[in-house]
Amino acid sequence: MLIALVVLVTIGAFFIGITTAWLAKGYVEDYIENAAYAKSVTHPEMLDEDGNIMHDELLYVRPASPLDILEEEDEDDEE
Repeated sequence: MLIALVVLVTIGAFFIGITTAWLAKGYVEDYIENAAYAKSVTHPEMLDEDGNIMHDELLYVRPASPLDILEEEDEDDEE
């Protein structure tokens, strides 16, 4: 009885492992494809006049807190 239980648990774990790997394979392939695409895409504003990537320090603006963000009002709501 114990041997039969061990065999069934082993076979069940094997099939669960195969199913999990098969499902995860799709996610991993999508991630790798997306990462390769993201590496190849460069924004034109990051290039100098000769087409080389600029290595200057980047400046960016972000609000100090979420309360500083202004919400856009729809023009239709004012009528």
